[in-house]
Amino acid sequence: MSQRTSPLRRTAVAAAAVCGAATSLLGATPAQAASSTTQVYVWATDVNIRTCASLSCPTYGDRIKVSTMNVDAYCQRRGDTVVDGPYANDWWVQMNAGGPRGWISAVYISTGDNWGPVPGVSQNFQDCAH
Repeated sequence: MSQRTSPLRRTAVAAAAVCGAATSLLGATPAQAASSTTQVYVWATDVNIRTCASLSCPTYGDRIKVSTMNVDAYCQRRGDTVVDGPYANDWWVQMNAGGPRGWISAVYISTGDNWGPVPGVSQNFQDCAH
């Protein structure tokens, strides 16, 4: 019997292959790639992962969200303002939680202050996936 592969797994495998090829072309070593990654904690549940740092960008859908977990953060930049209760921020973090790399509002990251970047996460656009 053949084993079926989910669309998410196929996307993740394809993305890994593309990222691996891009890394090879750039000549980056694994140590270089790891140096720009910071682990951060997402405190909220069912946080949408978006394709860019804007509320107008599509999400990866209802099946791909992050909830109360550590994620790898690559970089951050300013985007749309997100308000959740007493928290407000216009910084967005590019992250990966084991699926596609995407963007979440810094409002949902446990460290940092309102209206400020997440401490320890790169603000260098070159650390973001292109």
